Amino acid sequence: MIFSKLCAALAFACLLAPSVNVAAQSNEAPVTDITMDLQEWARHLNSDADKNLSREKAPELNRYLEALKMSLEDYMKTRKRLSDSLFRNNVAPGKKDIYHLEVLKEQMSAVMAGMRGVTDLTGRELQEEGDKLNNRIYDILYGEQTHFLSYLEAFLAGMDVTKKDLALDGSTCYQRLRECINLISNLQGRINKKMK
Repeated sequence: MIFSKLCAALAFACLLAPSVNVAAQSNEAPVTDITMDLQEWARHLNSDADKNLSREKAPELNRYLEALKMSLEDYMKTRKRLSDSLFRNNVAPGKKDIYHLEVLKEQMSAVMAGMRGVTDLTGRELQEEGDKLNNRIYDILYGEQTHFLSYLEAFLAGMDVTKKDLALDGSTCYQRLRECINLISNLQGRINKKMK
């Protein structure tokens, strides 16, 4: 009798354990920082995009690179401005800011469009890498599951994000995005030399 009650209690506890774990996990913001992947792609782009580039395609690639660079700068500056404002005004987590969340989504969509334009003019490997990254970003932004590109976006969506995560997220994302922009500028310089 005691043994059967003990088994029943244990079975009930085992049933509850996953739901408690899911509840604990749901408080964490589902974030996938893609700036590392963007940085890696920009490095490959800088290394390889102009290797077999014809003089005919060079001006078009340069235009797409300029558009991509501007989109990355807009996204980076908006992130920095929002992050600085949150810290300056000591905004507590939990308050939704859908307007600025949508602004960041639109700006990242512009980055994706710029990437597509660039990858269409590159070799097969760079194109595959860019398309794969583009699809991944799209799934995070517009997929069925709630997911965010950074802790800033999660914070703006009203998720419980710590100031430490927000600060670390802001500095690392900023540095990686800045490197992407610098790499694109470097590539543009080489393309401009080829066009002369």
